[in-house]
Amino acid sequence: MKKRGVVAGIFIGLLAMAGCSRVDEDRAREQGREAQDKAQRQLDVTRDKLRQELHSADAQTREDLDKARTQLRHALSQSEQDAEKAKEKLRERADKNDDSRQ
Repeated sequence: MKKRGVVAGIFIGLLAMAGCSRVDEDRAREQGREAQDKAQRQLDVTRDKLRQELHSADAQTREDLDKARTQLRHALSQSEQDAEKAKEKLRERADKNDDSRQ
């Protein structure tokens, strides 16, 4: 009789341990899922921030390039005007020299 009680006690103990083990496994799985979901949300937030920053940087770069292009065009135009004025002065001097020689 005592033997049956001991065997029954061991059997109940094993069942209880198996039940605890399942609960622990379920809890561990749930915690793992929650951690994975949290990590995915953080990744999504980080990805969205990065996209916004890249978009902003791209817009700023385009703006800077447009300004530089405008400045370059202005400088080129000014240089062309200066060159034209210099040519005109040279022609005037040449004409003056031609007139004084005659």
